[in-house]
Amino acid sequence: MPASAMPTHEETSTRREIINILRTVGPLTVGELGDRLGITHVAVRRHLTSLERDGLVTSVQERLPMGRPTRVYSLTDAADDLFPKKYGTLTLDILDFMQQADPDRVEQFFAARGRNFVAKYGSEVSQGNTLPQRVARLTEIQMANGYLANWSEGEGDALVLKEFNCPIHQVSRKYPNACSHELEFFKTVLGTESVERVECIAKGGSCCRYVVKPQ
Repeated sequence: MPASAMPTHEETSTRREIINILRTVGPLTVGELGDRLGITHVAVRRHLTSLERDGLVTSVQERLPMGRPTRVYSLTDAADDLFPKKYGTLTLDILDFMQQADPDRVEQFFAARGRNFVAKYGSEVSQGNTLPQRVARLTEIQMANGYLANWSEGEGDALVLKEFNCPIHQVSRKYPNACSHELEFFKTVLGTESVERVECIAKGGSCCRYVVKPQ
């Protein structure tokens, strides 16, 4: 995108104001947004077009009691990610409570979580006839789950799977059980015991890096 097409700070601020208004007030028309923001309807439409293009705002045409039908704008589910979440803190609170009540329960929880992953994704991964195909399928699954993953060929017959984001980073730092059962999940669905984690985000690495070899 050329520099001239980059949104200015003012445009970014107005976009955020629109998002906040739609979040707190609910669906609004262009005119109602313009009144609240103190800007022209043309300017509001320009921002809404940009937000719709980014998948953050959607609109429907509604018939009003008087006058012609008009478009009403609201936030999409994707816009929910723009607001702070504390899921990691809540999860840690739950795990800490379980740990205090019965230390074995935490291990049982992660073991069950691993089995659930195998049940959910195992058949999908195993559709790959070769190890590279299975690693590719597993990478797609991890990408869909927010791990920002990729894979490549390594030395010899080795394959390398990397995860550059850990959605449960706070949890895995305190409870390494999460990492150990992810490793077991990989071994099971890939059909090889030769899966080694050689770098880990929870231990200060730049990514979680796995070296996978045939059985």
